[in-house]
Amino acid sequence: MKFRMSPNVSLRTDQLKDAVHFYNQVLGFGIRSQDDTHADLETSPITFFIDDDREIRGPVMELFVDDLEAAKQVLLANGCKVLRWKGKGQDCYIEDPFGVRFNIWEL
Repeated sequence: MKFRMSPNVSLRTDQLKDAVHFYNQVLGFGIRSQDDTHADLETSPITFFIDDDREIRGPVMELFVDDLEAAKQVLLANGCKVLRWKGKGQDCYIEDPFGVRFNIWEL
């Protein structure tokens, strides 16, 4: 099983407006797009999203895999836990044994 790091990072928060204000006004990241539940900020070399989420909070990095279900089994067998698993093309959040959260995305 091969995992590849994605350039995408999402901040999950229940304070979307405050977070967008901070990253835009304090840190100076431009806003590419924004609606009531999501913001896409202009950052480089990563893509930084802020998403409204009442259950999972904090940063979530993303990993690309060729087989989503096989990746899930490898990760669970190695001490990870599922935080949210909606299937291919949707949120598949895993927390590793060290507290890092990843969205696993099948290409």
